[in-house]
Amino acid sequence: MRNILSSRNIVLSLIEEDDIQKRVEWINDPVIQLTLHYDYPTSLARGKKWFDKVVMDRSRVDFSIRTKTTNEYIGFCGLINVDRTVKKAELYIVIGKKSEQGKGIGTEAYLLTTNYGFLELGLNRIYGFQNTDNIAALKAVKKIGWELEGRLRQDLWAHGKMYDRNIVSILRNDWENSRIYDI
Repeated sequence: MRNILSSRNIVLSLIEEDDIQKRVEWINDPVIQLTLHYDYPTSLARGKKWFDKVVMDRSRVDFSIRTKTTNEYIGFCGLINVDRTVKKAELYIVIGKKSEQGKGIGTEAYLLTTNYGFLELGLNRIYGFQNTDNIAALKAVKKIGWELEGRLRQDLWAHGKMYDRNIVSILRNDWENSRIYDI
């Protein structure tokens, strides 16, 4: 049986209003923002308005990433643009706590969120967008069976320039046939 909301090092929990302040801090961090392209800068007031708007939105599921041992909030992830007819959704992930970056936490969060999408939402396809220079993100998804579908050239305007992005995905059939159950 595949774990859905916990792995060796992390637990996913639905985002709560108490998580918004730290989330806003991470979104406003200039280094983290280079891979996010969220509305920048943002404020706590805007973060709370965002939370109030999305908390009941059935086209998305937003999680907080917490350490399993201390329950410390270290990042966030989720599935957005959930299309229940076509059975697809876009996955996003941010490891905000810098001391937790580069330790495989992102890979665990990708796996747990992928498992949730297939097991709980009944999706057929989960996809995501990554800056082409975000090699760590690409390695993380490939490690758990995702594939690079291609490069979207000059796909996004952010921070005063155009960005190329990779599109990555995994299909239910690939996930079912993978030997990657837990990390």
